[in-house]
Amino acid sequence: MILRFRLAAAFALGAVLCLAAGCATGGHKAADAAASAPVADAEWHSLVKSGRGCFQRNDFKAALPLFVSAANRSRALDDPNGLAVALLDQARCLEEMEYASVLAGQDEAAAGDARPVTGMKHLADRTWLAMELHAAMADPRLTAARRGELAIAWVGCRLPEDDGVLLEAVPDPAILPPAARARYLLVRAGRISSSDEEAARAFLAQIPADAVLPDTLRARMELLEASLAATGGERLDHLESAAAIFRDAGRPDGVAFALATAGWPDADPERAAADSADGARRADMAVRAAAACQALGYGRFARQLLDFASVAEDPVMRERVAELQKLIPGSEASEPKGESQP
Repeated sequence: MILRFRLAAAFALGAVLCLAAGCATGGHKAADAAASAPVADAEWHSLVKSGRGCFQRNDFKAALPLFVSAANRSRALDDPNGLAVALLDQARCLEEMEYASVLAGQDEAAAGDARPVTGMKHLADRTWLAMELHAAMADPRLTAARRGELAIAWVGCRLPEDDGVLLEAVPDPAILPPAARARYLLVRAGRISSSDEEAARAFLAQIPADAVLPDTLRARMELLEASLAATGGERLDHLESAAAIFRDAGRPDGVAFALATAGWPDADPERAAADSADGARRADMAVRAAAACQALGYGRFARQLLDFASVAEDPVMRERVAELQKLIPGSEASEPKGESQP
């Protein structure tokens, strides 16, 4: 149960942190036109280009400091648009680092007497960025659309609070570029998913089916759909879909996170009963999650997932658990580490 609430809390944070840098829409005022013009500084462009190259390679730890440097360069130039772009790119990095942060935190927590520090650092980075986003979105030289993007990022970096904060920050979502508008709806859905599932589904339904969105954002939508699913089987279908998207995007951390989510027991009696009917499938996903975590170096968390899967009555599943336990250092029957795939 402790595992469920830790993971559920992490997912709640991850589900609402859904944003990305986008292009500002043109404005009619001279100030808007100036703010949306390309940044005229070679050093800024070099930093952003290098950062986005790292981002495209999924090297978010390397990308993040480059975007921080680009933001600092924008401040020195007093360029509000350059600052906005750099801050949005920072937010993208922290969004993509969420899954590895959660898994690392779970692995640290599995040690028992060790205090998890990875998740706390990630939260501190988000909190600091939220302050910078809030200050940047107040600059009157920015277009309304750009301020709206910053506002979505700001809300996403905050701990879950009343949804009115987002409504006040983005008074007219229609001015946002299509991708940013989709993220706005996803943030709205994530904010209220635990208290008003029907309204959350209504927000998700407003996202066009043909909207061009990054792969990992589509995976986040599947994770949120899983949390709103009416049956255990439907929930697992969405988690499998999210894992597949992450796998195609070359994100083993996302694969591990999505599969591990299948092991959460549900506090709702009806959903718990539905979960029990899918016990074998959940155990299979937990074993695959354990294999993914072991490959990523999160052996202690992998052992917790195997403990969950070991209660399965299927002898074949028990054999799979026993074989994987041999590959994880620290397990009772551990042997030299081998290769495994989720």
